[in-house]
Amino acid sequence: MNTNFLDWLAIVLVVVGAVTWGILGVTGLTGDPVNVVNVVLDPIFQPGPAETVEYLIYVLVGASGIYLLYTASKMARASRRATRERRRRDATRTDSRTDQSDAGTDNTES
Repeated sequence: MNTNFLDWLAIVLVVVGAVTWGILGVTGLTGDPVNVVNVVLDPIFQPGPAETVEYLIYVLVGASGIYLLYTASKMARASRRATRERRRRDATRTDSRTDQSDAGTDNTES
């Protein structure tokens, strides 16, 4: 299966979301939780727009997760198809070997 730009973008966004949740969880266990997205956006945007951008990032991360579920189902379907084709090829090879081994025997009585 070939990957395209959308696949890679979804992977990057999901990894960013996973790391963000991981940091939030670890810092929440050790004391005051730290939201990495909020920390990164605060110096760039004013408080109102920063919150909007933060929520848009969360929506993109969620949509990327759903897209990767779809991609995983495509990968599973392609894997099943390849397995079926491989089994079919192996069965064909086995049949042709059986036919060739029978071709060299002479069944006539002397």
